[in-house]
Amino acid sequence: MVEESTADWLDAVTDRRCAGCRGPAERRQPVCAGCDASIGRLGSVLCLRCLHGGGEGDAARTAAPGEGACPRHGSDRLLLAGPAYEAPLDAIVRAFKYEGNSHLAAWIASLVPTPPALRESFGRESLLVPVPLHPARRASRGFDQSHLLAECLGRWWGVPVAALLDRRRETPPQARLDPAARRENVDGAFRLRPGAEALARGRPLLLVDDVATTGATLLSAAQVLEEASPSWILSLSAAHGGDPEGTQSTAHVKVAAPGGVC
Repeated sequence: MVEESTADWLDAVTDRRCAGCRGPAERRQPVCAGCDASIGRLGSVLCLRCLHGGGEGDAARTAAPGEGACPRHGSDRLLLAGPAYEAPLDAIVRAFKYEGNSHLAAWIASLVPTPPALRESFGRESLLVPVPLHPARRASRGFDQSHLLAECLGRWWGVPVAALLDRRRETPPQARLDPAARRENVDGAFRLRPGAEALARGRPLLLVDDVATTGATLLSAAQVLEEASPSWILSLSAAHGGDPEGTQSTAHVKVAAPGGVC
């Protein structure tokens, strides 16, 4: 009773608002019911090299190791992404990343589709690898958003989180760059941490980021992880920003709710 009274008092004093629409949010809910209901729970299976989907068929099977996805590039750089990065989700993610609202991590992580292969040996051997921020940017934000998302997923899925990558140089924010500039911006931005090869060799890796717009950051990170000789790399993101040229097509898979609290 005391705990509930304290929560009521804090809600009244702080005038807590929904991160999506800035309207009132229900108690202990970071996003109001209206914004939550407006955000679809369909994920997309995409190719990181071209951000196109795998076409028609069972997208859940397409996301499994060894299954072909992109007719041009095969299945070695797949992305399993949450819903489109559009209103109100874009405001929620910005509030998370840039306004210090780390409490939004669990809600955003719940948008990440669960890889179907987690039910098999792939899942038992996997490691979750967050795409790291540069230390200077992490210090300015107070947290690393991808690491928080990976920790939530790790608790729900029973998969260990392994920080296998370092950001070797601080890069300008990707948000305002065109696709070609994004790729150049993150070229050479990552390196393996000491001991990463011993952890990753022969294991499936689940590479985690918050939003995939052109896929440049995840693709650059995956290329570095390949040096550690993993058996497979599958990228995951809570949202995808679509094809800037307006030509993207995607294969959809329903997002499985983890049903946990981070």
